Amino acid sequence: MQAGRDSLADLRILVVEDELLVAMLVEEMLQELGCKIVQTTSTVEESITAVRQHHLDGALLDGNLSGENSSPVADELLGRAVPFLLVTGYGGRDGDSPALKMAPRLKKPFDIDELADRMVEVFGRRHSETAKHC
Repeated sequence: MQAGRDSLADLRILVVEDELLVAMLVEEMLQELGCKIVQTTSTVEESITAVRQHHLDGALLDGNLSGENSSPVADELLGRAVPFLLVTGYGGRDGDSPALKMAPRLKKPFDIDELADRMVEVFGRRHSETAKHC
């Protein structure tokens, strides 16, 4: 799987996570995978601002930010064609908005191998295709 992981190098990733320790763990994993963390945000408003201000290759989006649904962030990412992984400890999709229902998921807790595998699936191909056209 190392070859797939190589496609993650230098990806510009936004981390949207309201739990500080989880955010720090995710940042550490992303750095180990060679990704560039553009910003880490913890609120819907802050996250939308970050999406609008930065050129992103992808985002890791917590589904629940201090009790607030992250659907508006997902909508902003979709509107800008930024792929994202919904990172959540919740199992069901019943109450999710359409943007979150269709999103690829990574269930908490996860390890670096699970994160890398999902990121290769969701972000790796796009990054490879973009690099070919540069």
